[in-house]
Amino acid sequence: MAIAIIGGGLSGTLTAIHLLHNATCNTTINLIDQDRYRMNRGIAYSSQLTFQPLNVPASAMSLFPEHPLDFFYWLEAQQHRYEKHLKHPVSKDDFIPRFIFGDYLKARLQEAKMKAHPSINFVEVYDEAISVKRKANCFQVDFRDHESIKADKVVLALGNFPPAQLPIPDAAFYQSSKYVASPWAAKGLADLPVDASLLLIGSSLTMVDLVGSLKAQGHKGKIYVISRHGLLPQPFDVYTPSYHKLNLPIHSDLSVIALFRFFRKEIKKAEEQGYTWRSVLDAMRPDIPAIWQALPLTEKKRFLRHVRPYWETHRHRMPASSATLINGLQQQGQLEVIAATILNMVDEGEHACITLKKRKYTATSQIKVSRVINCTGPQSDFTKIQMPLVQQLLEEGLIKPDQLKLGLETAPDGTLIGEQGTPIDGLYTLGPPRKATLYESTALREIREQAKELANVILPSPLTQLSEA
Repeated sequence: MAIAIIGGGLSGTLTAIHLLHNATCNTTINLIDQDRYRMNRGIAYSSQLTFQPLNVPASAMSLFPEHPLDFFYWLEAQQHRYEKHLKHPVSKDDFIPRFIFGDYLKARLQEAKMKAHPSINFVEVYDEAISVKRKANCFQVDFRDHESIKADKVVLALGNFPPAQLPIPDAAFYQSSKYVASPWAAKGLADLPVDASLLLIGSSLTMVDLVGSLKAQGHKGKIYVISRHGLLPQPFDVYTPSYHKLNLPIHSDLSVIALFRFFRKEIKKAEEQGYTWRSVLDAMRPDIPAIWQALPLTEKKRFLRHVRPYWETHRHRMPASSATLINGLQQQGQLEVIAATILNMVDEGEHACITLKKRKYTATSQIKVSRVINCTGPQSDFTKIQMPLVQQLLEEGLIKPDQLKLGLETAPDGTLIGEQGTPIDGLYTLGPPRKATLYESTALREIREQAKELANVILPSPLTQLSEA
């Protein structure tokens, strides 16, 4: 059997690890990524920013749920390599730099390759896959430069795409040297004068990482952060006690208002028992896919329109040290968070002029900055992604974006649904593209489960085969 995994980040690499564990006879596994540096790391864990910690502690970052402290034990054994980056001794509660987790991911892949059956052929292809076409009972993967390959199964492990551009009248601004389209690009903070002012569009965890990197490199200039609601991520609390499993009101006429009332009541009850809202949110996490699938389309739209900004800031939390940094910079006046809509951006030569309308205000105002970095979050509307492979798959009807433009329609096992509404046998995805079906599908905790389950669908492990016999 030949398998092609397109995308060498967390989703693709973890799928490859499980396939290497499962394979027992002649199998070829192709792991494909055009970026040699990001292979086995992806965008999230190959950042060159000077400050970019994980958003959860070391104790919660194992690749394998059956071995919950695997990452921490690996850190203990390897901490001599990272003396400049880790406390000594390393703690389970430490928030580790992202690039170190990338090293861990790569190390576990190397171990899986060494332990794999001798007949397993593992190939890393460093090229851009530009098309996946049906060929009789298999697929043909075409590349920009590499020779085409045949595969019985194909996994689209595409990860996150760069943020979408804001709809502004002067779209020529996006060609300006003052605009940085991707917050993960090293050039975002490169050659920035220490006293330069800049704008970060979006107030998510990515913005927090950029602010931390600016501080680490001694930046003194004004930092503006603009988002529609001006909400910042809540701080992470590593001492949050586990709460009991919730008896969720999941039924056919479920509404966002009913859910809100349920959780408000549950949080009040939890706080009376010494818990916090964090405990309640963490307890509901395994049930998020079931909740999302139970909501009617109109209620999903209501959630996205009214609740999502508040949900995201409570669900995706920042380390307490980052919260302290952000609060300190705000108090000093160096960092200003503005709830506003950006109406236009214009390159005026020396500065970029930003026209905005603050929330609850009718008049417009302007700020001038030296650089603008887009931190609004990954683009998830596949109809707008300018990537040859995605465009080809759309044109040939092999993938189908969901109605809410959150990702792609899939079957429960990750099989992609085609334009005609039927599963495309042998074509799969996992991670961010599955947000359309699962909503919670971008963090390690969910991706590691999906990767293991998908590998068992493609190549059932010997243990799975025995249990089914």
